[in-house]
Amino acid sequence: MKNQKLSKLNEKDRPLIHLTPERGWINDPNGFSWYNGKYHLFYQYNPEELNWGPPKWGHAISDDLIKWERLPIALTPGNDYDSYGCFSGTAIDTGRHVIMYTGCRLDPEDTTGRGFQTQCMAFGDGIKYEKYEGNPVISSDGLPQGCDPHEFRDPKLWQEADGTFRAVLASHHERDGAQILLYRSDDALHWEFVKVLAQNNGKPGWMWECPDFFRIGDRYVLIVSTMGQVETLCIIGDYDREREEFTEKTWHTLEQGFDLYACESMLTPDGRRVMIGWMQNPQTAENREIDFPINGQLSIPRELVLEGDRILQRPVRELKQYREDEIIYRNVKLADRKECRLDGVNGRTADIEISIRPDEATWNEDGLYELFQIRFAADEEHGTAFTYEPQTSVATLDRSQAGPGKTKLVSKQTNVRDRKGKLDVRIILDRLSTEIFINDGEQVMSAVIYTDRRAEDITFYVKGTAIMDIAKYRIKENK
Repeated sequence: MKNQKLSKLNEKDRPLIHLTPERGWINDPNGFSWYNGKYHLFYQYNPEELNWGPPKWGHAISDDLIKWERLPIALTPGNDYDSYGCFSGTAIDTGRHVIMYTGCRLDPEDTTGRGFQTQCMAFGDGIKYEKYEGNPVISSDGLPQGCDPHEFRDPKLWQEADGTFRAVLASHHERDGAQILLYRSDDALHWEFVKVLAQNNGKPGWMWECPDFFRIGDRYVLIVSTMGQVETLCIIGDYDREREEFTEKTWHTLEQGFDLYACESMLTPDGRRVMIGWMQNPQTAENREIDFPINGQLSIPRELVLEGDRILQRPVRELKQYREDEIIYRNVKLADRKECRLDGVNGRTADIEISIRPDEATWNEDGLYELFQIRFAADEEHGTAFTYEPQTSVATLDRSQAGPGKTKLVSKQTNVRDRKGKLDVRIILDRLSTEIFINDGEQVMSAVIYTDRRAEDITFYVKGTAIMDIAKYRIKENK
């Protein structure tokens, strides 16, 4: 689709509650922040093509994290230091809206074609933004020895209580692999390297991207997206603020499905830590509907909660304001390997809560049921299936029958906590995608699905006997 004018998307095909571009390509969320009474969300944007290209910063604002109003493009490549793109970064409120981003430039003498990456600043009023005339503020001269200037990006910026600034950046070291570097500044313009905050040490990824670093409860959390073996890692530990040292305690992956990458979080005015991500990744970035004028979307914003040594994710509570047409069934008996349909339980824009449990009446005779499956976005030929097998505590998301379009990675599995056959899931359907929150957000499985929008069936199937409670809501266009 390069250099071809993209058509306008039929709004009936656009997701209701996921931010999408007006047209063209979208990837990483950037600058997720609260400024002048609005939520601001920027994003990597190529409005001319359906593929990645030297990115601009798209911009949208919201009152409630669900409905977004697109604003004019905030940053555009064109200076010598960002001629190949205004790459990812963050934004904070210091009285003005302060952006720190990675500028990328190509050098004719560089044979890698990857571009040199430096860190840059921009300032704005919530609508218009101007790049700092002294850019770049961190060049390759500010890199530790052995770090690759072609792999040096995605600043996460914050301000300390004493007014000074910190930023963590992703880098690759020739010997030690993926690293997260910590920098310090008194004015956000003049920066000095402090130390390596974290590094791979045997975890997935030859390069880490899009670092996010924050306090939650009594712990600190570092989130990174990994290249090579694609994952979104959540590393939990302690942070000594005086020595500026992060001590890792444990880690786990944030996404057990297909499509979540480049996550970025913010602290809301009421004190919640909310995260959003790109709802694809470098392996699935070509997943799209053929001849569709947009490629990509961002996830539902998710509230992060620390429980023990694990981060749980839940859809932001504001989403419940968009529920209507409640349909509830209690104590539905599923048995005999028969497909079950429930009146009113269908659709492609839905918020569904399901609880499944063994049938106590047949427990002694049959034991646990073998399998529970819900199939959605379905018709006679197509459908996406979520399956739970209680005897092994394995959940599977399968989109191999999702239909037309280009799709890579069609089946993913995850181990879930053994609750002796009990399972709670919340399934969000929004035309082009699903996000499945398992056991109150202990695991999440996300998938883009380009099934024909007329495929609206939802069915249930059990091997054995089980009891199901379900509450289904249609997602309305306006609260």
